[in-house]
Amino acid sequence: MPLACLGVNRLHGSLTCTTRTHKVSLKMELEGGPEQLRSSFKSKLRSQIRKAEKNGLQTEVGGKSLLDEFYAVFARNMRDLGSPVHSRVLFEKVLEEFKDGVAIVIVRQGRKPLAGGFTLAYRDTVLNPWASSLKESRHLASNMLLYWTMLEYACKSHFRRFDFGRSSPGCGACRFKQQWGAQASPLFWHDVSLNGQPPPAEKLTFNLWKYLPVPMATLLGPYLRKHIGL
Repeated sequence: MPLACLGVNRLHGSLTCTTRTHKVSLKMELEGGPEQLRSSFKSKLRSQIRKAEKNGLQTEVGGKSLLDEFYAVFARNMRDLGSPVHSRVLFEKVLEEFKDGVAIVIVRQGRKPLAGGFTLAYRDTVLNPWASSLKESRHLASNMLLYWTMLEYACKSHFRRFDFGRSSPGCGACRFKQQWGAQASPLFWHDVSLNGQPPPAEKLTFNLWKYLPVPMATLLGPYLRKHIGL
């Protein structure tokens, strides 16, 4: 864009360019193997990983065969958050396109999936665009074991960087990612609008959505989600 979108600039009378920095990118460098990484964590974080292991939770890293379990957890969690879920077809297409570059991580208690993460490998980086855990399982530290397993997988596969995705600065999700060692860097959105009005912020959560039965929310969610920008 040839425009210097810093703050708000008036151009040609009615054209307004606004820069937003409401999100940060969170990434961490991976140095050494899994044991070296684990030993670098604070004692509280290590104890949470051990808690999940002592609770008998087990993990599996795989591909397409784990999609059903991942999507069941993801769709349930998105309903609980009040946000329409992505279509399952999206994940099927990602699996087809990236093939060996995709890894799905599942955390189970017995045969029941409690948490799931979807990772993509690109060059020297493992990205985690989607991760969820069932809220009733978090006292078992299922989410802690999920993230540790994704990081362990990235280390064992000799990747140099782990990308936790983006979060709002200072929010709970941002602090959760930073405790693992993720470093924040700013992201920028440049909005160009007419008549001096910035585009309306899109709302990703709907209070009433949380009360829908999971099957209904999973059925209706993709029809709404495709109209919501990321």
